[in-house]
Amino acid sequence: MIEDGPPKRNGTTPAPIAVILAPTRELARQIYEEARKIACRTGIRAVVVHGGAEARTQMRDLYRGVDLVIATPGRLIDYALKGIVTFEFVKYLVLDESDRMLDMGFEPQIRSIVLEQNMPTERETTMFSATFPKKIRALADNFLNKHVFLSIGRVGSTSDYIT
Repeated sequence: MIEDGPPKRNGTTPAPIAVILAPTRELARQIYEEARKIACRTGIRAVVVHGGAEARTQMRDLYRGVDLVIATPGRLIDYALKGIVTFEFVKYLVLDESDRMLDMGFEPQIRSIVLEQNMPTERETTMFSATFPKKIRALADNFLNKHVFLSIGRVGSTSDYIT
């Protein structure tokens, strides 16, 4: 657990310390439900942000204070551009199912979040992909410093040995 923790908000702008990006609202909600279980009784507050849900409810949840935001790229970049959330205190960034996010056309939003917003360069960034195609490896080269590539089985194929 983080000792004193960062401010829950920077003035009036929610400022999470961790951001998890997922390609679909279903996956974002699934990650959120698991994060809530893990964070239970720790003081860490998780919020889920995705399209197809009531924006006012999500904003209210953010303004109540947030440590961890689980989001789809489109809705999160929309909130960032409107000044509803800031990334200036982010220490951990996770890109889950990176290959799907690229396939779904989220590369401009991901680049904006990682490179153009006030996202600190001194952060831990992880990218996960079932296939890790060349385009994802190129994105990893852009987003990650001294990264480690871990592969189970052959890159680009599934493995019968993984359950």
